[in-house]
Amino acid sequence: MKKLLVLLILSGSCVGTAMAQKNNVDSLQRAYNKNKQDTTLVQLLTEKARRVYLTTNTDSGMICSQQGLTLSKKIHYKKGEVRSLALIANFVGLRGDLPGSMQKTFALLPMAIEINDTNVIIQCYNNLALLYSTLKDYKKSLNYEFRALELAKKTKISELQLAIYNNIARNYLDINRLDSALYFNQIAYNQALKTGIDKNIGYPIRNFGIIQFKKGNYPGAIVYYKKSLQSKSAVGNHYLSSEDYRRAAEAFNSMKEIDSCVQYAKKAFEEAKLAHNPELVMKATSILTDVFQSIGNFKEAYNYEQIMTKAKDSLFSQQKTMQVQNLSFAEEQRKRELEAAQIAYQNKVRMYSLAAVLSAFVLIASILLFANQKRKKANTLLQQRNEQIENQHKALEKTLAELKTTQTQLIQSEKMASLGELTAGIAHEIQNPLNFVNNFSEVNAELIDEMQQEIAKGNFDEVKAIADDIKDNQQKISQHGKRADFIVKGMLQHSRTGTGEKQPTNINILADEFLKLSYHGLRAKDKNFNAELVTHFDPDIPKVNVVQQDMGRVLLNLFNNALYATNQKAKTSGADYKPEVSVSTIAENSQVIIKVKDNGSGIPDNIKDKIMQPFFTTKPTGEGTGLGLSLTYDMVVKGHGGKIDVDTKEGGYTEFTVSLPL
Repeated sequence: MKKLLVLLILSGSCVGTAMAQKNNVDSLQRAYNKNKQDTTLVQLLTEKARRVYLTTNTDSGMICSQQGLTLSKKIHYKKGEVRSLALIANFVGLRGDLPGSMQKTFALLPMAIEINDTNVIIQCYNNLALLYSTLKDYKKSLNYEFRALELAKKTKISELQLAIYNNIARNYLDINRLDSALYFNQIAYNQALKTGIDKNIGYPIRNFGIIQFKKGNYPGAIVYYKKSLQSKSAVGNHYLSSEDYRRAAEAFNSMKEIDSCVQYAKKAFEEAKLAHNPELVMKATSILTDVFQSIGNFKEAYNYEQIMTKAKDSLFSQQKTMQVQNLSFAEEQRKRELEAAQIAYQNKVRMYSLAAVLSAFVLIASILLFANQKRKKANTLLQQRNEQIENQHKALEKTLAELKTTQTQLIQSEKMASLGELTAGIAHEIQNPLNFVNNFSEVNAELIDEMQQEIAKGNFDEVKAIADDIKDNQQKISQHGKRADFIVKGMLQHSRTGTGEKQPTNINILADEFLKLSYHGLRAKDKNFNAELVTHFDPDIPKVNVVQQDMGRVLLNLFNNALYATNQKAKTSGADYKPEVSVSTIAENSQVIIKVKDNGSGIPDNIKDKIMQPFFTTKPTGEGTGLGLSLTYDMVVKGHGGKIDVDTKEGGYTEFTVSLPL
């Protein structure tokens, strides 16, 4: 037909390029070779008919569709049956049998509605619209197109909508309502660009050409037709190519460029024959007949007129026209009978409703009388029930208070448990600065004795050099003393029960300190354990307002879990396994992001969603409380308005991502 006949007959997915279509057929072929399921074979047959043969070979397409229909009926596959019938109706119309296509579509529509296959319903409406358009009944055609569009918008499948917008534009073109045609065609074109459906963009491009032709701009029209021929839409699409060549021939004819007209009209005729479409053959040969008559080549004119007459007869013979009229009349009659039946049913429903209302009044009166007798008894029971509810409410309040107390105790227990794990790491970390303080203090004492001796000798240059050494050592003593002071303050903050106040904090320093503390804490328990600690800290990261002791607990929990996972994996893996924990920070999108990743045993998918639930733990009894990640989640999300995500692969790695707003 003269519209976008390939309305995507209906898997519900968008058609892409020719290669994507072939891949879809190939994937179904592989699936069938593997599972040998009859339903897969039906899908393969309908997919071949729609994607491979619809615009290239109607005979092969009809064979595939018939095979799909036969198999669907055999296995009682209703969806496959209606989709095969939709294809058959379409191929019948492409062959020029308008009554046959219309009859099959009318018969198919109730079946599609019964199983609620929206795509097939849309296909039926569109097919009827195209048939009525061919018969020049544009009012009915537009009615069916708008019904199809209403359903297509609900499916949210862009290509279905694009096809229908194109067909509506073509109807308005045929009745010379150019403003309406341009409006709907522009929607189709914009949608093709926006959604990337370049497979069908040739149709609205060609419509722009027709609009220019009807306005008398023949060169402009030819530009659009050639652009359509060069689009992906024309690849293997004999229908579209024939239409574009024929339209170009009409424009050249209007410009009195006879040679170009004949050249393009012949190309249109060749493409029409490949499409096996009698309507396209009729239109192409009609131009050739008129042109050859105009230049006096009556032999060629006669030959093409014979072909044109044969194609026209296959489409619009008197018998077929009567069949179409009878089908239309029968469909209208069926609709009127259905409407009459609905009116009769509604009248019957009204009568039954009136009787039901009267019966209801009698019943209500009886119920009210009975209810009045029961009301006093019900009030007494209600009062007793209210007293029970009140007692239960008080009991629940007491239980809730006890639960809150227990929760506070559990949280403090978790804090103390993590404090215990922290202690071993602190002992190791604090020993280093203390060793420096002690060593430099002893060196300074020796230097002071030496300086006193040099003073006595009067060697003041030597005294000055010794004084400089003492000053350098004193700075190192001060530096490592502050280091020890930081560690002690961190431990005190970690052990506090209050949440504290938020203050600007350097996340890099905080993460580095607690990573070392966590590592040495685990080393204190298992001296055979070693792991590589990798840090990637953003040096330009801004300070973040956080509660330091809470964020310290968050980092400690994540580091402890990461090191524990690598330690467990190291016990069962070979010598090639190298435990590694990496920490990185970065500032982006008004957030500071902390990533903690380990190459441990990972988290199984079936428990991934549970790890942050209170009391859920994967550790053996006695090794975990099940509160660490739960409290971590609360402190990050509820305490700081941040977010925590986990990415993991069982047996491979686990990565926690903490995002804190700036």
